[in-house]
Amino acid sequence: MSATPNRPRETGPTPIDSGAVENLQYIRRTIEAAHTFTTVPGKGCIAMGITALAAVSAETYPPLAPHWLAVWVGAAVVACALALYFMEQKAHAQGLSLRRAVARRFFMTLAPAFLSGAILTAALVGRVDRELITGAWLLLYGTGLTACGLFAVPAVFTAGVAFMALGTATLWLPPGSANVVLALGFGGIHLALGAAIVRRHGG
Repeated sequence: MSATPNRPRETGPTPIDSGAVENLQYIRRTIEAAHTFTTVPGKGCIAMGITALAAVSAETYPPLAPHWLAVWVGAAVVACALALYFMEQKAHAQGLSLRRAVARRFFMTLAPAFLSGAILTAALVGRVDRELITGAWLLLYGTGLTACGLFAVPAVFTAGVAFMALGTATLWLPPGSANVVLALGFGGIHLALGAAIVRRHGG
């Protein structure tokens, strides 16, 4: 009796979508890691500018004038909250997440400038002219934006340079000019940045 030769077990064709989902997810993560951060919200920048102008106006109210630092800390908290709100809205509209790699790099690049500003403010308030503190705020904020601008939309880098230039000039301005500079910087530059982003990259 002859032995029947062993035949290889026949298998069906490999599904064309086998592993496709994993591959697509990997490709998407790779693209997101190298992608330009386009989620900077133009409306959020405009809201930040309006908040800054409101803070400048609040300082002109005599009872609040001695509490200028508290006014600006409050304005900074409100401005950051508004920026994050509009950023989340824009990310949702783009189908993106603020947890992606490029978004994390954006925030981590900006965070050291914010922390440095807070430390310097705590160390210098009451010891130096207010213009020096104002100049440090603008200079450090501009430094953070310039660094973020390397992988964000070009307008962010341009705004960062403008903040740095204004902050540098402020360090040599006479006493009494802080309000004007703050209005020009956190008010005017933010409004210009927001308008540019809305026009070229959507809200």
